[in-house]
Amino acid sequence: MNKLVIITGVSGTGKTTLANVLYEKIKNSILLSYDKLSENIYDMVGFRDKFQKKQLQLLNERIYKELINQCMKRKDSIIILEKPFRREWKEFLERLSRKYEYEVYTINMFSKNFETIWKRLKKREMSKKDRHPSHYLDSYYFKNREGYLPFFEYDYDKFKEEYDKLLVNSINLGNVINVEDIDGLDVNKLIAKLLN
Repeated sequence: MNKLVIITGVSGTGKTTLANVLYEKIKNSILLSYDKLSENIYDMVGFRDKFQKKQLQLLNERIYKELINQCMKRKDSIIILEKPFRREWKEFLERLSRKYEYEVYTINMFSKNFETIWKRLKKREMSKKDRHPSHYLDSYYFKNREGYLPFFEYDYDKFKEEYDKLLVNSINLGNVINVEDIDGLDVNKLIAKLLN
């Protein structure tokens, strides 16, 4: 049976790292990263203000959903999705996986303690090479990309609250796997579980 692997969690938990490792190691897999899609669209057209950014975010979401649909429709054997999925995605992904007969795995990303996530997030957000500036700006154009300075936009208490509610807000579809620490993860064991 074909597999849909959903990697979710708050920022800084290691979603992108894990998605890339699985993509590299699992033959015939497809990786659909929501952030990568959004960043490419922002680089192409840019945005002047919050309203334009919001309109592009809605477009990104529609395109992402259609990409998932097309990959399932053509029967790709292993589709890896990477995004901080919330419950509003549950019905859509559930419907598609039933329609195209995909076995679903949800991987919830955590850390042994919140402070590890907070430090990792701060380091990433303040790095010009690790974080695309469009994520924290209200006005962005590719031509000006080198001139944008890193900016840390997260509020500790709000982010901690989001982290604490991760499991409640997760879509938790199909076989649920909780990864508590990306650094201590046995990737080969995880792959064996996914491919069983």
